[in-house]
Amino acid sequence: MKWLGIIWLLVLAFASAPASAATNGPVCVIVIREDITHNTLFLVRRGLQEAAAKNAVAVVLDMDTNGGAVKETEKIIRLLEKSPAPTITFINPKGYSAGAFISAATDKIYMSPGSVIGAATPVMLTPGSGPAELPKSYEEKLSSAMRALIRSTAQTKGHNPDVFEAMVDADRGLTVDDKVIAEKGKLVTLTNEEAARTYGDPPRPLLSLGTVRDLDELLERLDLAGAETFTVVPTGLEVVGRWITMISPLLMLVGFLAIYLEFKTPGIGLPALIAVICFSIYFVGNFIAGLAGMEEVIIFAIGITLLAVEIFVLPGFGIAGFLGIAAILIALVLGMTERVPTGFAAPAWTDLQLPIITVVGSFVGSVFAMLLLGRFLPQTPLFRKMELAATLPHEPDDTAPAPALLHATGVAETMLRPSGKGRFGEQLVDIMTTGDLIERGTAIKIVAIHGSRVVVERIS
Repeated sequence: MKWLGIIWLLVLAFASAPASAATNGPVCVIVIREDITHNTLFLVRRGLQEAAAKNAVAVVLDMDTNGGAVKETEKIIRLLEKSPAPTITFINPKGYSAGAFISAATDKIYMSPGSVIGAATPVMLTPGSGPAELPKSYEEKLSSAMRALIRSTAQTKGHNPDVFEAMVDADRGLTVDDKVIAEKGKLVTLTNEEAARTYGDPPRPLLSLGTVRDLDELLERLDLAGAETFTVVPTGLEVVGRWITMISPLLMLVGFLAIYLEFKTPGIGLPALIAVICFSIYFVGNFIAGLAGMEEVIIFAIGITLLAVEIFVLPGFGIAGFLGIAAILIALVLGMTERVPTGFAAPAWTDLQLPIITVVGSFVGSVFAMLLLGRFLPQTPLFRKMELAATLPHEPDDTAPAPALLHATGVAETMLRPSGKGRFGEQLVDIMTTGDLIERGTAIKIVAIHGSRVVVERIS
């Protein structure tokens, strides 16, 4: 019995001790020293992905912000809900408006001496003139949506939702244990001491778990003293990524057009180079934003390969072509879809809606542009010059096809894409179409001869 008692005490001691694995990993510190914008969204997304890759045991938001954009704030909140490790906000020294919303989405909140948090009413920012009052109806609509979001977020993380809701709605006021924290008509803004005061039975802090001087003291409070840290700070890449993601629809449209022109005028090479540049910039920008990865690039490359095989190797347009287009579109959609920081997971439909609309819109727009180019481009002098230089050999004038071949009929000896060779009786002639693809063996007719340029069309 004595040995059983000793064994039982050892089991209890082992069960109550913190797991060693929980403190062996590093701590990720994301430094926010700016207004909340797309740049901050990219920064937080990158930080959470690094935290997942390095098996971080905690993610600390070292925050000093006056607030920012509501849309980006909501996206950051959704990201923090998927964090691979416990999240902590360190208000150092202020977290106004959007900063308060984001702190509600973290598991714990600490504040530095003399810091403040709160005042989260929505305002409208106008370029060149700064903040402006919202129309009353729109302000109420936006405030209602933000109250619902912040209340749900605070409840999920175990914070007092009334505190955060009173930061948004001045008409609520805040009273805890019959003590008035903020009167009606005033938004709640708390100092570090006010946020750390305890209320209720058993006593609980109003908002903050305590005041700490710096990051080292914060880690001590978290029982992570001596833990290795790595810092994620803003770089110029966030700004670059923001601008690239903004022009992504244009990059895709130009890229689709360039691919079309390359297949229509094989041998020129310039459209292919433009397509490579456009799609490379697209994927680089979304990679900086923390959206795209190598998986999307590989899927895109497979799609281009299937499309090339269908056009240059297989006759007609069949399964390889459709699979190629599908792979390209899927890669582009996934390239701008929110990635889960903890690893692969099927994206939610709400995350796919905007990328699908953007990619399909760019593709449809490029199709209309292709139709216009197919109708008018072949008649332009520049196109003819490029086309002839790329597809027809330089021959002396005396080798040009005789005018007697005009209106002659024959068959396509090669695939016309749109240039190739055709046989008319015993004569093999370099020919080209007006833009259509014509399969080998198809009956054709010469409709125009301009020097060495022989134009044919399909015989119905």
